[in-house]
Amino acid sequence: MIFASDLDQTLIYSRRAFRTDVAEEEIQLIETLEGREISFMTKEAIKLLSELASNILFIPVTTRTREQYKRISIFNNNRFSNYAVTANGGFILREGEVDKEWDKLIQLKLKDCSYKQDILKKFKEISHDEWVLKERIAEDLFYYFIVDREKIPYDELEMFTTWLETQGWNHSLQGRKLYFVPKPVNKRDAVLYLKQVTNEEFVAAAGDSLLDLCMLENADFSIIPAHGEIHELKNISPNITKASQQGIYASEEILKFVLNICAHAAV
Repeated sequence: MIFASDLDQTLIYSRRAFRTDVAEEEIQLIETLEGREISFMTKEAIKLLSELASNILFIPVTTRTREQYKRISIFNNNRFSNYAVTANGGFILREGEVDKEWDKLIQLKLKDCSYKQDILKKFKEISHDEWVLKERIAEDLFYYFIVDREKIPYDELEMFTTWLETQGWNHSLQGRKLYFVPKPVNKRDAVLYLKQVTNEEFVAAAGDSLLDLCMLENADFSIIPAHGEIHELKNISPNITKASQQGIYASEEILKFVLNICAHAAV
């Protein structure tokens, strides 16, 4: 079985995303950038992940770029997995190297989507400095913007995202980040590709954002934390389990959920 999991605000958390008081002795710093603390896991979650990864195939599935993913210390040296999905499915890593077959498939599928330059040009019609604070392009595949949510012109943004869908692109608003991503660059297809490559029979999945939803809906077992874009939706698939915990402790509940599935499968 595969356990395909989103990372940020699913398994790993910044202090801002803890959503609860946590004793320092309970957490472990797992990512730094230029001397700054970035991400943490509880020590219990790391222990549970280690147990899980020794029994089934764990695959980190993240919207992070390859460089951002490699900053996470516990995933260095393939400690928990030989595979990783980065850039929202844009790249698959095998023992740290790009899967060239997947890369060819992605480039071929992107030909059916509007050019990213045209997407940005259209977005410039509604974006301005008051609410779009930073602009980034990730791995030359998709855009993300740091935004001030209180100043977003939601009516204009809704009209834009409706148009965006017709161009073969998706969007997601996660905290202060607004993503525009080509539809072929998705977590579901990357995980299904790895399921085929590894000959695994079942997939368990976890995530919190709309960019995770397609992966969760196509997994055999799915779970979300009690926070995030999916949790806020009025209607989600009854096959997606909602955790009771939010914030950093949700990662422990998610991992226990998957370990329980493994235990029952072994009976």
